[in-house]
Amino acid sequence: MRILEITYSYKPIRGGADVYAEDLRRVLEAAGHEVRVLQKPPAPADDPHVLAYPSPFGALNAFWGLPLSLPFMMCALRRQDALICHYPNYALPALWHPRVIGLSHGVTWDDRPSALQSRVKRSWARWAFRRCAKFVANDTFFLREVGVDVAPGAPAFSEVQPGRWFMPNAVDTDFFRPGPPGDEAARYRPFLLAPRNIYWNRGVHLAVEALARLGPERQDLRLVVVGDEGQPEAVAAAREAVTRHHLEDRVVFAGPRPRADLLGWYRAAEVTVIPSLCGEGTSLSALESMACGTPVVGTDIGGMPDLPCVHARPEAEDFAAALERTLAGRAAEAARQMEAVHRDFNFGRWADTWRHVVEDW
Repeated sequence: MRILEITYSYKPIRGGADVYAEDLRRVLEAAGHEVRVLQKPPAPADDPHVLAYPSPFGALNAFWGLPLSLPFMMCALRRQDALICHYPNYALPALWHPRVIGLSHGVTWDDRPSALQSRVKRSWARWAFRRCAKFVANDTFFLREVGVDVAPGAPAFSEVQPGRWFMPNAVDTDFFRPGPPGDEAARYRPFLLAPRNIYWNRGVHLAVEALARLGPERQDLRLVVVGDEGQPEAVAAAREAVTRHHLEDRVVFAGPRPRADLLGWYRAAEVTVIPSLCGEGTSLSALESMACGTPVVGTDIGGMPDLPCVHARPEAEDFAAALERTLAGRAAEAARQMEAVHRDFNFGRWADTWRHVVEDW
């Protein structure tokens, strides 16, 4: 089959959704399909797998504007046997195609759920969920938001309604597994790892606030943030919290690293923190860390309750308390989480389910 993934960003790979698009392309190509990915301009000139939107106006080169470019690609889209549309709003302009597979990467309206903008986003998602030929949801929170009666932690890779799937992120447990720490990461031990691009909804400032509330016996513990400084306001909030709590010697903004390099960081950390405030599906970073034998403490928002990590409210006191409990019982918690990830969230199950979704018409 000729398959086109339609998304916002893909190459260069910086975030979890970019990783998802790459993994999906590789899985489907290995099954004999011809797969390309449509992303925001510019597309890498030397990568035959990537296409860029023919955005006629500069203002369209943004997450919510780019789908308006799809009508300019009508002829190219008709030649595809199936379209996989990352995010509901990318599926809406393509619903005329008979084989549209919608895909969610979490909920985009839980920051201000009662606001008009959020209600519009939710209605778009419900429309796409009903109208796409098939739909894959990354987490059960999204499914509940579009009207499906499914509980947090429901069985992964299950068809919750005809043609509608709960398919969480998954991890390559042959690669992400326990082993020696990375040389660079080992220099910062002992530390908490926040593998986060710094946006407000990713909650890096919350991780700083939680670090400041740990007990006196944890004063040698650092927080290392590995990710892009993507949103100036969020970066400013995180750095302000560092200054206010006099943590300049204990918080490290290490910048982004290639995905493969994160292996050494996960292995070196005492605990990985996923302090998201909203907009989180089933965190790939959380799964990668747990697969490496490093336990995860995350918030209880979005799709995080679908994962076997330790959960806390998105509040500094509760998050710090969850960290204290996890650090105190680290070995047992790490073993429990790693076993659950290897059993329920392994890459083989994800790949098999995606092949079934794409090929069974």
